[in-house]
Amino acid sequence: MFLKQEAPVTNFEKIALPHLDFIYKSAYRFCGNATDAEDLTQETFQVAFEKFSQLRDLAKCRSWLFMIMRRLYLKEIERSKRYTIVDFEDSNYDIDHIKSIGEKQLRHVIDGELQNTLNKLDKRYKVPLVLSYLGEFSYQEIADMLKIPIGTVMSRIARAKIYLKKELTKSL
Repeated sequence: MFLKQEAPVTNFEKIALPHLDFIYKSAYRFCGNATDAEDLTQETFQVAFEKFSQLRDLAKCRSWLFMIMRRLYLKEIERSKRYTIVDFEDSNYDIDHIKSIGEKQLRHVIDGELQNTLNKLDKRYKVPLVLSYLGEFSYQEIADMLKIPIGTVMSRIARAKIYLKKELTKSL
């Protein structure tokens, strides 16, 4: 009798795949819809798999994956010169845990408004904001990733928050 042995888990699977959810959520915030976010996430992990041997510090895999995703996103924007439109049907990816229909509908509207407003935000402000809140990176980590001074990171995040607050309160 032969026992079927499972294939050994590769380093890539152990180190990179735990960050799949983070990369998808970041891609979703950049793209504005689930389909494009899924494509971007898949492309990010394909590139990361091909270039995994170039990752020098395994502890910085999350930042490395984010930078790949960000470069691919910016490259696509430059290539197509298009603007994304929010698909309100796709904006409920993280609200399955909400029980009541009223709360679910309210969250759906709020998430859509937030995504719509984020899409209007200049990428210089959007990227540090997403990194800070969604990625939970420190200001110093963001500054290192974007190769800009920490004061610039702080300023851009502050300006992005002011813009978001102003735009979101307009719709109330």
